[in-house]
Amino acid sequence: MPKILVVDDDVAMTRALAIRLRAAGFEVVVAHDADRGSRLAVSERPDVILLDVDMPHYSGLELHECLRFAERVRHVPVVYLSGNDCATNRAVAFQQGARAFLSKPYEPARLIQTLNEVVAGSALRAAPEPAACKESDP
Repeated sequence: MPKILVVDDDVAMTRALAIRLRAAGFEVVVAHDADRGSRLAVSERPDVILLDVDMPHYSGLELHECLRFAERVRHVPVVYLSGNDCATNRAVAFQQGARAFLSKPYEPARLIQTLNEVVAGSALRAAPEPAACKESDP
């Protein structure tokens, strides 16, 4: 059973994701901030990390950058699921090696398909271009 680490500060979102992903046959581990997500990535060794961009303390993009240099987890594929889907965030995520970037609200079937493809090692195509970031976005 593939293990997914969900890192998102929205508790209601992670509960719903966990239910949906478990029903689809995934083992799910949840972190509500990037710091705990970093620790769980190393200790749990997930098959995929499902990551939000906007979180307190440091962003999903910053967490992803840190994980790229962690020997034990640098190979773990990252999929973004974020409401902050702007061209800049998307570009940074893919430059850091993201396998996919999905927008919230998400389509459950597409999320499950994407995770299955990533677990299977399939190449993914980028989603349509999002709007430009607001000036306050990274």
